[in-house]
Amino acid sequence: MWMEVPPVERNGVISMYEVRYVPLETCSGTLMASIISITNTSMTSTTLTDLKEYVEYNVSIRSYTSVGPGPYSNSVVERTEEDAPDVKLNATAIALSETEIAVCWVELPDICQNGNITVYEIRYEPLDTFGVLVTRFENVTAPTTIETLTDLEESVGYNISVRAYTSVGPGPYSDPVTAMTFEDSPRTAPRNVTTMVLSSTEILVTWERVLPIDENGEILLYEVEFVPLETFDMDMSTNTTNTTSLNITLTDLEEDVDYNISVRAFTSAGPGPYSDAVTNRTLEDRPTAAPQNVTTMAESSTEIVVTWEEVPAIDENGDITMYEVEYMPLETFNGQIATDSVTVDPTLLNTTLTGLEEYVDYNISVRAFTSVGPGPYSDGMVERTLEDAPAAAPQNVMATAVSSTEIRVSWEPVAPIDQNGVITMYGVRFEPLETFNGVLVTETVNTTGPVLRMNLTGLEEDVEYNIRVRGFTSVAPGPYSDGMIEETGASPPTGVTAVQDGPTSITVSWVPSSDATGYIVSYTGGSSNGSETVSGGDTNSYTLTGLTNGQTYTISIVATSEYLFSDAATFEITLIPAPGQVLVSVSSITATSISLSWNVSSGRVASWEVVWRPTDRGTESTSGPLSGTTYTINQLDPSTIYILTVRATNVAGTTDSTPILFRTVTEVFQPDSSSTETDTSTIIGGVVAVVITTSLTVVVIVVLLLRSRSGNYSAKTSATVVATNQSVELSNFSEAIYADPDELQTTSNEAYNVVKGTGRTAEGEYEVLQDLPSPTSSSGPTTTDADGDYEPV
Repeated sequence: MWMEVPPVERNGVISMYEVRYVPLETCSGTLMASIISITNTSMTSTTLTDLKEYVEYNVSIRSYTSVGPGPYSNSVVERTEEDAPDVKLNATAIALSETEIAVCWVELPDICQNGNITVYEIRYEPLDTFGVLVTRFENVTAPTTIETLTDLEESVGYNISVRAYTSVGPGPYSDPVTAMTFEDSPRTAPRNVTTMVLSSTEILVTWERVLPIDENGEILLYEVEFVPLETFDMDMSTNTTNTTSLNITLTDLEEDVDYNISVRAFTSAGPGPYSDAVTNRTLEDRPTAAPQNVTTMAESSTEIVVTWEEVPAIDENGDITMYEVEYMPLETFNGQIATDSVTVDPTLLNTTLTGLEEYVDYNISVRAFTSVGPGPYSDGMVERTLEDAPAAAPQNVMATAVSSTEIRVSWEPVAPIDQNGVITMYGVRFEPLETFNGVLVTETVNTTGPVLRMNLTGLEEDVEYNIRVRGFTSVAPGPYSDGMIEETGASPPTGVTAVQDGPTSITVSWVPSSDATGYIVSYTGGSSNGSETVSGGDTNSYTLTGLTNGQTYTISIVATSEYLFSDAATFEITLIPAPGQVLVSVSSITATSISLSWNVSSGRVASWEVVWRPTDRGTESTSGPLSGTTYTINQLDPSTIYILTVRATNVAGTTDSTPILFRTVTEVFQPDSSSTETDTSTIIGGVVAVVITTSLTVVVIVVLLLRSRSGNYSAKTSATVVATNQSVELSNFSEAIYADPDELQTTSNEAYNVVKGTGRTAEGEYEVLQDLPSPTSSSGPTTTDADGDYEPV
């Protein structure tokens, strides 16, 4: 509205008015002036439209003539009225917890508010409706631009928008923003939990998921808790197992036990509540353990009392319906071991086994039964029934008269099945079958210990006796055996002697028994034995032949009378073997004699003989029998070869030594001591000795060489042995020292051993004999003198 221009200032005809209006603030930040023209000059007012709400405008007017516009009037400032906001807010949202989301927004600039913002309205609704769409609103008084939404659903996404209110009304909602609350543990438990027993140790558990509205997140797994309602160790054990399925089979449970079973669900935030417990009981099973503390005690020779304690409760696995006691003898008398058993009421914890064998070890075990079947047996307890008197007599009783006043009684033990204990001794009852002076005398005698024979002595001669035997245990004696009839026999031989009369024979002699009808000569020795029956009561000798030389024999002579035998006359004799190897040593050889000594390697010698002859004549000379072990043969021819044998003789035979071949000495004359020049290479003399094997197939000759040295004589002597222990040591002097034959070694097959010794020189000086090397050829050993020029022998 305005007033016309005063006429004085119009300067013409007013042709139009121009109204100019400019907002003093703008949402865009740019102030844009607007102009409208009014051609109806009769009007002095107009209405400005399409203005911005609740904005101050600067308004001025000018008028136009045909020439142009005049100046603008003074500006008038006027504000438009309030209106509802028409600009969307810029909102954001973020979850703070399982039930809270923070929402914030940016306040509109004043120019965009279209008035004074008094309230903000927040609109939010869950993206998962769970079947019901619930939209909620919350107002916030300006100028607050942030708000926390509470009591939201857990793990649920929300669409959130905000709008502003002026006094006129609300503006538009902001573009929706989405935020999801955090997960939380489930609010409720899984539903409809059910159980089904599968076996004595298994229960199948099934359930339905937590209501979606109560899951409060993603269900990661389910936990099943199962608690036995009975405890066997004072500890009520709670067990859990996890699964991602909606069912699980619980295994390894206790048999015949009630279990409380519950299920709960887990999110990432944790577990929800357990479902109400469902109770179910596993099936019965066989006991898993045996009755405890089994004890046994022999009550008599046929009874054993067995007691025990219950199976541990945790191992019963059901209601015990009965006990079974198994018993088995550990000894068998018929090749079979029979196992028996008895059943016992479950209310009893003992029983008495009856009808058992006397004095027998029994292996006893106990087991328990449920309705399903038996559990394991307890460890075996071994108990022996008590002893009793033997149930039968000794077996195979034998009686043999061994003299006119003695009977030998023997028997076999009571059969094991009938012994009924440990046989401590046997009783022998004997009575003659004829009376003496009208009195029949019955006697008994007991053995010392459980021996199986005894001799009844002091009996009447040539009398029949009825003999019976019984066994004793520590309890009582058993029954007597059937009677055995035996008659006392002849008296034993006397004056028994034995003489060896050959290498393998012995002649036994004795004084005949007056009541004998014959004799039995028995012998044992080493691995051989035998007996010979000699007829005729007057016979007084017998020769045993084919015996073993050197063996000791036990010889017994028994006189027989009809079918009865006397006591045996027993003695020992050793058959003397023929003499062993004869070992001869030569102590000296002269021109007319040889001195010998000898011994024998084994055996006894009754006499000795020395036999010799020259090898070029067949006439033998013999000395003997000799009792000593040395001898000198005299009146031999000088420089003559003889063969000599030493012979040993005893009752078993004769043994000859290995023949010795020797040559008597040729006498050597010593030159005048004044002579100072002697050919040292001249052989003055020599002695030859020979030792041969028994077969006379190997001959070794040892030559003694003598050399002159500066008018003096010296000599070296040596000897060899071939396959024997004989030795010959030679010297051209009557005095010499010889090696001990025991130091010689025996070899065979032309191998030679050297004997060390010493020889005496003409001046009485001794020299040590040199060893001879072993032979390198059949030509025999070689010798080496001090100058190294001895020739081969």
